[in-house]
Amino acid sequence: MNEPRVYKHSVFLPIIFLLLFLFIGTVLFFNFNAVGGVVVVPLMAVVGLVFGIATLTYLSKTIISDDEISTQNIFGLNTLRWSEIRRVSGRGYRIKLHNFDEDVTVSPSPEVPGYEEIIEVIGAKRPDLFSPMEYNEMRRGAGSIAQLFIVMIIVIGMVVGFMVAISSTSDTSTFSFFPLVIMVIVILVVGALSLSAPRSISLDGNTLTLKYLFNEKNLTADEISSVQFSFTRTRNGKHYFVALNLANRKTIRISGLSISLPVAYLVLKNWLKNNKQGQSRQPMSDNIAPNWSDNSWN
Repeated sequence: MNEPRVYKHSVFLPIIFLLLFLFIGTVLFFNFNAVGGVVVVPLMAVVGLVFGIATLTYLSKTIISDDEISTQNIFGLNTLRWSEIRRVSGRGYRIKLHNFDEDVTVSPSPEVPGYEEIIEVIGAKRPDLFSPMEYNEMRRGAGSIAQLFIVMIIVIGMVVGFMVAISSTSDTSTFSFFPLVIMVIVILVVGALSLSAPRSISLDGNTLTLKYLFNEKNLTADEISSVQFSFTRTRNGKHYFVALNLANRKTIRISGLSISLPVAYLVLKNWLKNNKQGQSRQPMSDNIAPNWSDNSWN
C-alpha cells in the first residue's frame, strides 16, 4: 500500500500572513487617536477579514490515498472513500464530491499546489462520474456574461464622458485624445475576447460542437489531439482553463462555464478517450462499489 499523498501550502505562508496582520494592527492601534476610531475600527475589521480568509485558504490541505480522499482545514476533516462518492458538483474552479446520503462532501481547494494532479486523480479513480452522456451540453455561465456586460458599460461610459469633456475645451492636440485611444483599445480587446470564447459545448457521438456568439464550429474526436486542464499565472493567482489541443496544432481555450471547470475537463477527457478508442463506456450501477486499483497517479 502506498503512503497517502498530501497537497498543502508551505507552513511559512500562514505565519507570514499572521505577522503582517499583527504589524498592521499594531500600527493602527498606536495611531488610534490620530486617525480616529471611526476609521480604525472598520479598517481593522476589513484587514482582519482579508487575512482570516487568506490564512484559512493557505491552511487547507488535501490528502489522497488508494482508498479515499480527504480535505482538512481549521474547521475539521472530511473524508470519503472512492466507492462512497455518489455525484459531483461545483462552480468555477472548484469540484465538490458528495456521498450517497448527501451528508458528507469533500471539496479540494483550487489554491493548493498540485490541484491539477488532484483533478487527474479524481478522474482516474471515478471516471463514471463524468459521463459525456450526462453532460452532453455545457453552457457558459451567466456570471461571465454579466461581468463582460458591466465592463463594456463602464468603458463606454468613460468614452462618452471623455468626449463630453473634450468638447467643452479648446484643447484639440493629439495628446489630449490619447486616453480615448486607450479606452477604444480596451473595448476592442474585451469584444474580441467575448467573440472568441465559446458560449456552449455540445457532445453528440464523436462530434463536439462549439457555439459562439455568431457562429459555431464542429470538431470530430480525430481532429482533437488532447484535452488539458491548464492555467496561467497572474498577480491574482492561477486562472484555470480547459485547453482543446487540435491536430493542426491550434488550441481552443474554454472557461467561464456554468458547471465546474474540472468537471467539464474530465467529461471532455472521457469523451475524447472513448471516441479515440472507438468504444463507449457503460455507466456503472449506483449500487456497485467499483474496485479502484489504478495507482498510475503516484
